[in-house]
Amino acid sequence: MLILLDENLLSKKLKKPLLDAGHTVQNVDNMGWRGVKDRELLTLIETHGFDAFISADQNLPYQQNLRDRPFCLIILVAKSTRPDILLPLIIQTCSLLESLPPSSITLVHDTGEVSPFLAS
Repeated sequence: MLILLDENLLSKKLKKPLLDAGHTVQNVDNMGWRGVKDRELLTLIETHGFDAFISADQNLPYQQNLRDRPFCLIILVAKSTRPDILLPLIIQTCSLLESLPPSSITLVHDTGEVSPFLAS
């Protein structure tokens, strides 16, 4: 899978488990997209053929229309965006990626819970 990590996930530590699982991984910084507004970023993700976008921005599904996007979105829900806190969530995400359909939004919590995003 071709995966993009958001700007809040720039640590090389977070990329490694995904690479070890055989995925191709880029981050927003590598792509030159740091600081790009969310709406434009989502279009760039689509245009460049990414299969998955991983972010810790819990507001993203509320702020952007994500229906019918050809990639899945994984939101890491944690008390901090420090790499040591997010690393277990990334490792957990590795086992989920292949089963997530395009246009799905999945929340991976630091409690170990995995759930679909349901807009209220």
